Amino acid sequence: MRKLKVFNFLCILSVFSFVAFFNQTGMAQVEGEDVVIGQSLTMTSKILKREVPVLISVPDGYDAGAAKYPVLYDLGGFYFTYACGTVEFLARGIYIPNMIVVGVPPFQRGYVPTPFEERGEEAAGADLSIKFLWEELIPFVEKNYRTNSFRILHGHSVGGLFTMYTLFNYPDLFTAYVAGSPWFQTNDQYWLKNIEKMAKVRKADDKFLFMTVGKEEAELTLDTFKELEKWMNDNPITGLTWKSAWVEGDHGSMVGRNIYDGLQFIFSGWRMPREVLMNADLDEIQKYIKTRLAKWAKYGFEESDILPEQMINSQGYYFLGREEYKKAVEIFAYNIKRFPKSFNAHDSLGEAYMIMGDKEKAVKYYKLAVELNPGDTEYAKRVLINSKDKLRELGVEK
Repeated sequence: MRKLKVFNFLCILSVFSFVAFFNQTGMAQVEGEDVVIGQSLTMTSKILKREVPVLISVPDGYDAGAAKYPVLYDLGGFYFTYACGTVEFLARGIYIPNMIVVGVPPFQRGYVPTPFEERGEEAAGADLSIKFLWEELIPFVEKNYRTNSFRILHGHSVGGLFTMYTLFNYPDLFTAYVAGSPWFQTNDQYWLKNIEKMAKVRKADDKFLFMTVGKEEAELTLDTFKELEKWMNDNPITGLTWKSAWVEGDHGSMVGRNIYDGLQFIFSGWRMPREVLMNADLDEIQKYIKTRLAKWAKYGFEESDILPEQMINSQGYYFLGREEYKKAVEIFAYNIKRFPKSFNAHDSLGEAYMIMGDKEKAVKYYKLAVELNPGDTEYAKRVLINSKDKLRELGVEK
């Protein structure tokens, strides 16, 4: 059994210099607190025969819910904080589903496939690293965290080569692959010259690939990428949806674009068009959800992933702010129908009726909001205080 050591991985916003300044000038004291974005786990790998540090971040509200999430495996560990921030930013805008981010550490030269001429009976190089992912890391993540079946692998440079090698040989290990500036020029372009041997599996049903290169990268890198694109076009892989992109930047600056653009390509069309919500046509909204589920349900996504509660709620407040009360009430009521146990959805409908002057209905929904609210998170506590305050304003003690 693998040993697991857990300790907090903290991203700390330092305020010490400000505190010192304020102390010297006699101004107010400033207090700070840690901003926690995840954990660092140390796994003892029997396959790699060493301890392996792994970083894991879960979405906000993970502990209070029961939803299952896709997982982004970010190779190298260097880009973990950026990957977490990018996922949070895109997920808040509903451009992608929220997801768990796993920072996989460097495998030394374990990202580079072993040349065919040097291969023995034992797995080595990239194959050994893939064995670790397949038999140890992924099973650990899926046993200990709520995941669906959608896995994404992101790698840059030699990690990009590793990502392509994994797709070409073990396509079912991940659902989507993001390869940034894949380093096919390693070993005198050995793997580009031997790509026919490398790409053993020519079928990747329902899989995605996004690969990028920076326009300002070295000439050899650009020439190699161009040859890779040509090979991909001339030798299509059955069932693979893929795209390549030449973007502004050099080799070192490509990581951010890889993750940001790659995730949006993979989940193209995920966000509901604004005009559908703007029309407040509930039949049209349901039709959209049904269409999207036809594509994504196979990966374990549910209706609540396609159109999250917060997106509907925000649209309701948009109508409320424009004094389009009928539309606001319809949207808030629709949210309750889809999420009948949501205290926040009931609180929002109560607010709409209160603004409209319908005291009876406002009291009804604020009371339901209080009854449904467990008050077990900071967010729940804030909403609970608001619901109770509104009831007091309405002349009801609760």
